[in-house]
Amino acid sequence: GVLAPVHLPTPPHASPHLPISLQDSVYISSFLDAAPLQAMLLDERLRRLLCMRSRVKEVSEASSMCEAVRSLAGAERMSSGGEGMVVFDVCSGKGLGATLLSFLLPRGRVVMLDSNGGMDLSHLRARPNLSFRHVDLFSADTPAVLREEAAGASYVVAVGMHLCGALSPRLIDLAVAGGTIDAMALCPCCLKGAHGKAVARSAAERSVEPYAVLVETLQAICEREIETAAAGGGARSRVGVWTDREMLSPKNRYITVQKWAADKAAPDVALCQACA
Repeated sequence: GVLAPVHLPTPPHASPHLPISLQDSVYISSFLDAAPLQAMLLDERLRRLLCMRSRVKEVSEASSMCEAVRSLAGAERMSSGGEGMVVFDVCSGKGLGATLLSFLLPRGRVVMLDSNGGMDLSHLRARPNLSFRHVDLFSADTPAVLREEAAGASYVVAVGMHLCGALSPRLIDLAVAGGTIDAMALCPCCLKGAHGKAVARSAAERSVEPYAVLVETLQAICEREIETAAAGGGARSRVGVWTDREMLSPKNRYITVQKWAADKAAPDVALCQACA
């Protein structure tokens, strides 16, 4: 149906930034009622992030990222405002998701990672706990960049929203094989090349959606990486897969990895009601 504009208690030029029906997503209705929106609308640098045509979908994806990080971090870390946490927003783009994470974790740090160093990132100056690193994820220097940015952190999360092609397996490798990242939330978009063709063939043979096979394939890659890391004496890890039904995208499944020390109990994961 036609989306009705929402009239927010903000200056007249601000309300058209979110023309959305409140029934579309819990994430959208929550965002409209939350303090970060008001802060963003009142700061021109942040308001620009809400000017893209796909802003409603982008807000739902950014809110989903926040929910993924919240469930991986756990209640105790969240109650402290994310104190001691570092979150990497991998292939962040301009970083609407990272910006919302900076509000969610006021005592943590959020680091945007992207290969595009020419973006307008003036909004970073409005968020003191938000920063950007110009990084090619496939570079041999990337593990060192992650270690540098995570120095002194007590808990490190990497989140990747709608990564394409080989970026998803690369994030899995960095998260599982490296020693810097404690937890990962990956919401993939697609695979390309030989992997992508294999996924398409398998989906056609089984008469299932290619996206379901994509998620299965990435889950299997995670499990193999974890077995290899464990054989080498690495931290204990587990893989999870869940669907976020409130995200306004058909590509709404997460593969998560959590690590914990051998002498510790496995951490709990508290998902929202929309996620299972």
